[in-house]
Amino acid sequence: MDLPFEVLVYLFKFLPKSDRKSASETCRSWYLAANDYCFLKNKVVIFYKSILNDEPTSPTNIFENSSVTFYNYLFNEVEISNKLNALWDKLGENIRCLTLKNCDINEKVFVYILQRCRNLQSLNIESCKELFMSGRLLEGKTEGLLVESLDSLRSLSLSGNQYLTDALFNRFSTAAPALEELNLSGCSLQFHLGLVKKFYPPGSNIFQNPSESVLTFYFILQFVIARAENIKKLLFSNTLIDGAALKSLSEVTNLRLEGLEVHSCDQLTNTGILALTTNQTMLKELDIGLCTRVTDQSLVYICNNLVNLEYLNIQRCRAVTDLGIVELKKLKKLKSLNISQCELITKDGLERGICAEENYVLEELDIHSLNIDQTAVIIISEKFPNLRSLDISYCFNAVTDTSVQVIFKNQVNLEILKMSHCDKVSDAGLTGMGKVGEETDDDGPIMSNYDESAYRHKIHLGSRAEEEIVRDARRKHDVMLMCEKLTTDTYTGFSLARIKGLRELDISGCNRITDVSLTYAFNFKELTNLNLSRCQQITHKGIGHLVLNCPSIEFFNLIDCYNLKDEAVEEIVRGLRRLQQLELRGCNQLTDKSLEAILTFCKKLKFLDVQGCRNVSPELTTSIGSLPTLHTVLMSKPGPYISDGQKNRSPAPTFLPALMKKLRLH
Repeated sequence: MDLPFEVLVYLFKFLPKSDRKSASETCRSWYLAANDYCFLKNKVVIFYKSILNDEPTSPTNIFENSSVTFYNYLFNEVEISNKLNALWDKLGENIRCLTLKNCDINEKVFVYILQRCRNLQSLNIESCKELFMSGRLLEGKTEGLLVESLDSLRSLSLSGNQYLTDALFNRFSTAAPALEELNLSGCSLQFHLGLVKKFYPPGSNIFQNPSESVLTFYFILQFVIARAENIKKLLFSNTLIDGAALKSLSEVTNLRLEGLEVHSCDQLTNTGILALTTNQTMLKELDIGLCTRVTDQSLVYICNNLVNLEYLNIQRCRAVTDLGIVELKKLKKLKSLNISQCELITKDGLERGICAEENYVLEELDIHSLNIDQTAVIIISEKFPNLRSLDISYCFNAVTDTSVQVIFKNQVNLEILKMSHCDKVSDAGLTGMGKVGEETDDDGPIMSNYDESAYRHKIHLGSRAEEEIVRDARRKHDVMLMCEKLTTDTYTGFSLARIKGLRELDISGCNRITDVSLTYAFNFKELTNLNLSRCQQITHKGIGHLVLNCPSIEFFNLIDCYNLKDEAVEEIVRGLRRLQQLELRGCNQLTDKSLEAILTFCKKLKFLDVQGCRNVSPELTTSIGSLPTLHTVLMSKPGPYISDGQKNRSPAPTFLPALMKKLRLH
């Protein structure tokens, strides 16, 4: 008996998108349920490095003839010509969000697209310099049909376009009267008052004669003043916006911003932050990461005035110390916090600030590259029980077998865990081969069962590096024995496998991780993104267990895992049916057998990196580009090759022209 459509849709809401996609391939009723509007409104159709035309083999034909209506389209590094006019004629009225990124498109085609996409709510034109180069885009087109097309536009992004001018921006804004969000990140915004006096003499109407030479902040400010009641979010990252400019923007009458992003703006000062926090108290999102002039004073202003803040990023604001971090406890609604790379923050600041009391609101925390110890990580794991994302990468002294055991004990709801280059973590920590200290209760510190003292009395005559290798081998052997003897009575530690809902895991550079962890600590049915790069002790034995217990992996990074051989790649491509991205750079023991296995079993692979795999022939690497789903192959430059100790200076192999767009030589 078939389940009703409404019941299927309800059940699919509990599935992650990867599982929902796979379920949609089962039968037509499941396909329709998985593509209900509640899912489709967030689903994006991506054309990346594709050849798009009016031929029957063009990927666009799939969507032109589809019974399902898609609302969001992204075109990345493709050529958009008038050969696609049929696509816009047929689907244009349904498109709500359109993104053109690094695309080759001319003005006439762009205008045609806008005229057909009459219900656009979001338009993103990123780094399409040829489109703006002439300065004539939309000239004489901002009335009539085009205005009707952009009447519903709420979000406009023109980021990364160096040829954008006041005149070009004015044409877009005139055609879109209901804008709420504006993104000008990476544009060449000019703030010099001399330019304003040159192009806009006193008494002139700037909207009637906007400059066709430069993009001035003065013009953008006048636009914001005119639309203040509608504007909700502004993005000026990677520009020269300074304290004075932010102050004038913040003081605009009737402006009630909910989001501001000024990431990597080196000229931003405390003066601007003070004015912002005084006037824009409704802010919910604030990104001032990599603003090097931001100090504790700014953080005090933020925490005292922006009580509604839900997202805050102060990444690498190096002047911020514990004095500012202590104030974070005042932000009771904060859901996402990034304080990474702030070198002056210590455990004391965290303990008196965000960790002053238990917090059930915070869901995302990024503290990578902080100079803290393991006690700080333990406190964090205990104070934020509802964390979904945690980044503790490069916290060399803080992430140990002891601290990760506490994380595995308390943070069972994590979906994203990143602890890259934490080389103190070993198999003992990941597998849970530890115990709670006998002198403490269950909430006390967790200590490793592994005892190195038994070996300390032995004198090692080799180098320090050799001694470390021997110690790692002994540790691996002892942990393996503990895992093999594991029973419910003797198991007192906390394994990584406790985090059942883990979807993304990064333990790259944790070189003490071996096959033991892959065998006994990895069992995640929902894991889609796994980074094991530079975990140089893993082999095909551990990979075999990993693939069996984590079948949903789509993005797999194995860069510089030089102990992997062809058997490991064969295990991966046979077991991971959803694999889309595979990075094998520096795995120099791989041969053509690996590529043959990829060619045979990978039906969904989009990205492959085999740079530095010196035993892989360039000819076979080129032929693998024929996979229909594959859009990028990274490979080393062909020749000169070394065989039998002699350089072979024969000509490089001939590449098929049709595959050249897929291949990148490095």
